[in-house]
Amino acid sequence: MLYSTNFNGAELQVDESSRHVLCGIFSNNKLLAYSDSISREMEIGLSTILYKRRVLFDTNFISDLPSYFLGEELTTRDRIKDVLSIIEHDYAGGFDYVFPMLENLREFTRDNVPHPVKKVAAAIYYDHRLRGADSAENAHPDIFAPYYLQAESVWMQFRHNQYIWERIDQRDLIYSVMLKTFHLCWTHEKLSIESALHSLVDYCINDLGVLPLKELYFAWKAIIGFSIGHYTPAFDESSLKSPKKDSINRIGALAWDLYMFRFVETLLTEEEGNTFYIPTITTLDKGLLSTIASCPVKAMISFKHLQHVETIFEDEALFQQCLNAALSIKQIETLTSHSRGIKGHKRARYFVSLSIAHTEKQIRKLI
Repeated sequence: MLYSTNFNGAELQVDESSRHVLCGIFSNNKLLAYSDSISREMEIGLSTILYKRRVLFDTNFISDLPSYFLGEELTTRDRIKDVLSIIEHDYAGGFDYVFPMLENLREFTRDNVPHPVKKVAAAIYYDHRLRGADSAENAHPDIFAPYYLQAESVWMQFRHNQYIWERIDQRDLIYSVMLKTFHLCWTHEKLSIESALHSLVDYCINDLGVLPLKELYFAWKAIIGFSIGHYTPAFDESSLKSPKKDSINRIGALAWDLYMFRFVETLLTEEEGNTFYIPTITTLDKGLLSTIASCPVKAMISFKHLQHVETIFEDEALFQQCLNAALSIKQIETLTSHSRGIKGHKRARYFVSLSIAHTEKQIRKLI
């Protein structure tokens, strides 16, 4: 477990001077860590805890990286320069571009789209430059030329990796719930928080076969705005308040931003015992910063034997109270049935795709 606090623990959050380009996922400044091995060691003395850090690129950042290295005109040049400087001096060259690869994977599989390969080639070029290994290779007029083959190889590994496609499915689960949430809010006046959550629980049980708590937490955040008129920053934009031509695209982008929390959860499972991974996110998109600020994380807990990670938000208790109040007796009986597995009765990918296509069609009719 990683637990966020302001009182004692490791000071591993983003420094104040870097917060214009970096953000941490946790709500407070210090972190406490716990594991079974830490507990055993503490019983007989002291326990050594190790923390790993690297900067996670988002899609907007890696999209601008090729132009930055080529010296092209960029409004984001100064911010990119600051991030790269921080990576070099404060993070010992540690960075990660898996998240934007997940977001761009479908683009890579389309016909004749070269941009994904060039983005990853720029990241590989930067890694080689940090290691002092690129000077001989860069006699070529195209500085990324030595890295295109390697970048394409990385993309091919992603394309053929079932685990990677399961992460895409995880993002699409968020997208399906958010589509349903906004369609529900746009088509019902004076919608109460409890009635909206009740409808979404029915949708999740019947159409998805699971009760995805974090996705419902995000939905709860959106519903609050429609119910009481107080919109948290992540949901405070016109295309999310009422159906417009770009609303579906904006919900899709929001789903990727919200997926960042799920992506970070997987990083907690990378290490074992007394070693923990601490994520730091860099973005050129203020919307992503707003999303993270809107959903402050109190703790992350990994249950390795269940292959499950649970994120606990600062306002988790309030969400759970609203959710409990929304559940009917029938829903509770379904969710607590002895025949139901710990992760529910997840339905095939086909049904999630079918639901997404149906809800997108319903939203287009509203525009």
